[in-house]
Amino acid sequence: SKLALIDSGAADSPASAVEPALRELGLAWSDLDFLLNTHGHADHAGGNGELKALSPETQVGIHPADAHLLGGADAHLHSQTDASAIMRLMGRDDMVAEREAVLRRIVGRSSGVDRELTDGDVVDLGADVRLRVVHTPGHTEGSVCFLWEAEDMLFSGDAVQGHGWRAGLGPIYHDTTYIASLDRISSVHPKVLCMGHTFGWGGVLNDPVRTGNDVELTLQASRNAAAAIDHAASVAVEQLGPDAPFLQVAQAAFRELVYQLAITWDRRTDVPPAAAGAIRAHLLAHGWHAPAPATAATPHS
Repeated sequence: SKLALIDSGAADSPASAVEPALRELGLAWSDLDFLLNTHGHADHAGGNGELKALSPETQVGIHPADAHLLGGADAHLHSQTDASAIMRLMGRDDMVAEREAVLRRIVGRSSGVDRELTDGDVVDLGADVRLRVVHTPGHTEGSVCFLWEAEDMLFSGDAVQGHGWRAGLGPIYHDTTYIASLDRISSVHPKVLCMGHTFGWGGVLNDPVRTGNDVELTLQASRNAAAAIDHAASVAVEQLGPDAPFLQVAQAAFRELVYQLAITWDRRTDVPPAAAGAIRAHLLAHGWHAPAPATAATPHS
């Protein structure tokens, strides 16, 4: 049989979290055959390079649409799914340097890609452990889930956002394909949903692993949150028109959204940059005209 790790965490995670876990299981780095990334964001793949340095024979797998995010901190600073892109769109270039500092702390060296993971691919670990790749774009273009078919267990990374991973923040996604991806996940009928964070959903307990009926309740909570954002964006575009500046129309959407989701204003930007990505996606779907993307500032060396 073979051993796989799903996501590497941040740059310090391989040494601080993965290595102790391997030791506890009586395993070593040489036992790790695969590192499978659900997507390329820094908190899920920032440790890829450090892990690869510790375990050179481990094969790194990711969907090709997110492979560019494994190129280090600079790749994130030029990505439209990073908070820095929204900060620029909001006219807050002054915050980008802070974001850059965070990225340079949590994103390690580039790891490269050994195996491209596309929809329908199967990673066979032996025995009854076959992980089927389910492409679920929205949070990122290359977001995937891994379905352990024999157990109907789905490892979803950040593909299922619920009401958001932190109180008051709201779900984070960058394309309305997110909604179709929720339906795709529902269609494979997982009995166990293993999420990348403690995404809120309205239940009493907020465990990142959901089972039984709680799986579909979590998916429905995610759909409801997306529907609320869509409605708020529609109202904002209707009020202000398709050519309104982003910050103005995003604020209008957020004012509507606070009546439907338990989200809070940001003291510095009014609309939290993390939540603004989903708002932007729905504004575009309702005919708002995005300005031409600004060129990212050259990162500091």
